[in-house]
Amino acid sequence: MKKRILLCSVLIIMVLLPAMAAPIARDSWSAGVNLGTGAQSVAQYRLSDGVDLLFGVGLDFYYNAIYTDLVANFRVGGFTIGEADFDITVGGGALVGFYNDLVELSVIAPVGITYKVPEEVLPIDIYLRVGPSIRIFKGYRSDVLGLISYAGVIYRF
Repeated sequence: MKKRILLCSVLIIMVLLPAMAAPIARDSWSAGVNLGTGAQSVAQYRLSDGVDLLFGVGLDFYYNAIYTDLVANFRVGGFTIGEADFDITVGGGALVGFYNDLVELSVIAPVGITYKVPEEVLPIDIYLRVGPSIRIFKGYRSDVLGLISYAGVIYRF
């Protein structure tokens, strides 16, 4: 029960905080949802056109664990299909998971493809990120190497 209250509180804060900060730094904040190895709400802060920070809080489907991650994401290239522009990104960060009294800490390095829908159509980014996770502190999982994956949508304020 405590986990659900904590998760709901954090999800509400993550949605409201960027929305309240949007008038101050309109182009810097984004908020969205990731689906993949878990369901996650995510906030994004753009440092520049090629660098952003992503902070997520979610629920692992298999272990029913709460996890949070912080990733610095770098644009390293891109390509065009027709009139659609895609970015290629590489990230690095950490993931912390909580399950009962067990805590897990992992280093993650997701690689992704992002499609930015044109601003005049709808201000969203659609992306897919996949990468390795290396567990430093094994908590509720026993393996050292893992896989992190996200399919997500972020709304640009």
